[in-house]
Amino acid sequence: MEWALNRKKQWLVLVGTTLVLVQVLVNTSGCFREEKRSLLEFKSAYSNHSLLPSWVDDDDSDSNCCDWERVECDPSSGYVFNLSLSNIRELDAYGRCSSAHFNWSLLLTFTELTTLDLSHNCFQNFVCERGLCEMRQIEELYLNDNEFEGTLDPLMGNMTSLRTLDLSHNLLSGSIPASIAVMPSLRILNLGHNHFSGSIPVNMFDGRETSSSETLPHPTGLHILDLSHNKFSGHLPFSFTISPSLVFINLKGNNLTGKIPDYYPGGNNIVAIDFSDNKFTGTIPWSIYSLESLTFLLLAGNHLQDQLSHYICDLRNLQILDLSRNKFTGSIPSCLNNIAFRDVNFVFSHGKKASVSADGAKRYRTQIFGFKYRMGEVQVITKGSSRSYEGDTLKIMSALDLSSNQLTGEIPRELGELSSLHALNLSHNHLTGSIPESFCNLENIESMDLSYNSLSGEIPHDLQDLYYLAIFNVSYNNLSGIAPEGNQFGIFDDSNYEGNPFLHWTNSNRRIPPSPTPLEKGKKDDCFIDLASFYWTFSASYVTVLLALVTILWINPYWRSLWFYFVVRFLLKCFGHSLGDGFYKKIMK
Repeated sequence: MEWALNRKKQWLVLVGTTLVLVQVLVNTSGCFREEKRSLLEFKSAYSNHSLLPSWVDDDDSDSNCCDWERVECDPSSGYVFNLSLSNIRELDAYGRCSSAHFNWSLLLTFTELTTLDLSHNCFQNFVCERGLCEMRQIEELYLNDNEFEGTLDPLMGNMTSLRTLDLSHNLLSGSIPASIAVMPSLRILNLGHNHFSGSIPVNMFDGRETSSSETLPHPTGLHILDLSHNKFSGHLPFSFTISPSLVFINLKGNNLTGKIPDYYPGGNNIVAIDFSDNKFTGTIPWSIYSLESLTFLLLAGNHLQDQLSHYICDLRNLQILDLSRNKFTGSIPSCLNNIAFRDVNFVFSHGKKASVSADGAKRYRTQIFGFKYRMGEVQVITKGSSRSYEGDTLKIMSALDLSSNQLTGEIPRELGELSSLHALNLSHNHLTGSIPESFCNLENIESMDLSYNSLSGEIPHDLQDLYYLAIFNVSYNNLSGIAPEGNQFGIFDDSNYEGNPFLHWTNSNRRIPPSPTPLEKGKKDDCFIDLASFYWTFSASYVTVLLALVTILWINPYWRSLWFYFVVRFLLKCFGHSLGDGFYKKIMK
């Protein structure tokens, strides 16, 4: 009896194994029919049949949807797990985008789909229910750069597996549902470049501690939060905290007011803060100075004031510091040479220390902390010049921008010790003194803007040894002497030097030296007279009038007599009748 049972079990195992192998073979040869049908239905919505040419509608064994472009299947199960349908759009006769209507219910067919990319299309109908929001297995969702309108459905909170949500560059409005702010698995949230309004949910910045197989707990919560270029308003509450998991936070280009909160107890892993182009007042919070991992600090375009504290020099790992377009006063801290402004590895948060996976860096595509971060690439725009940095070169860009403030005093010579700095902008302040000779040590500098200050003295000629310097502007100062003309300085034009009345540059650089007459900075002198031209014009006019008078008196006796009569009357009045009568008789003879 026992032998019969064992025999039966063996047969069941054999049959089960055979069925699994048959299913795998069938799926490998042509994927699942339901998924293939949905893909073909998606393609049929387009009138341009040349799109997705590998998507063939036939029943041949060679037509395997797992081999189609933009489709990835699990090799073991045959189910589609990745659909990359970005930038599939048609243009009408006027060059306008006319993408097909997207049928969201088609997504329900893909039961194992974990990554969906519909970015850079022209889809307008954003429907959460009856499709997208029922897909709880989705982990990465890219819907950016479309024309989605309306508000976010609270049902999106049901997508409990979602780790990355990118809805940037759309036309969405309204407020952020509380259910999205507390999605348990969400790590990357990008809602930038929309029309969202209202206040920012405070719990969006919170994190939670979860246990793991290791002894130390792991912080969970958002790693990247991008709410830039929306219409969020109001104050950030003083209870505002930064989760230990948060690495990038971008609130640029909103209408946020009040003071920047001074409370970051869990922000030891934060790498980038961009609060630029808001309406924050007050000064830089003291707690920011304690964020040891901070690499990018951008607070430009606010109403911040007071003197720059020397505590900012405690942020030794800064790579980009942008405090431009504020109302900071006082002098530039000389201790800024303590800041790295050099190569810094910034990464996501995993456990106690910040670290970023390569996949995370490649998949995050948005504009963050003031420049574009896409596919592991940083693109920085400086004075109209665009530069891209990829791969290992991502970490070489460094910048110090204190322009458009009310800073006074001299430029600290210690800034010349920032040998790794790539961009320096101190323009539109009230700085005095000379350009430090130590600037010749800025061996990696590419852009230097010192314009619209009150700098005096000569331009250090050793600056012409800065071979990477491509942008140089010292216009509208009180500089004097002869500008350098060697190396790259030979191609700088008048716009680099104008507004310096005592500064000269040679014709070899295709420039004409301005007049040495001092002019008020930034203004034209409407009362300026060319003395040489004035003397020549006056002399010619005087001679012409004199010759005309003599000619008239010589030709016309009546006018000649009348002229002499007035001359005699003048002499009689001035010298008496005796001299006048004698002079008159002598003339009449």
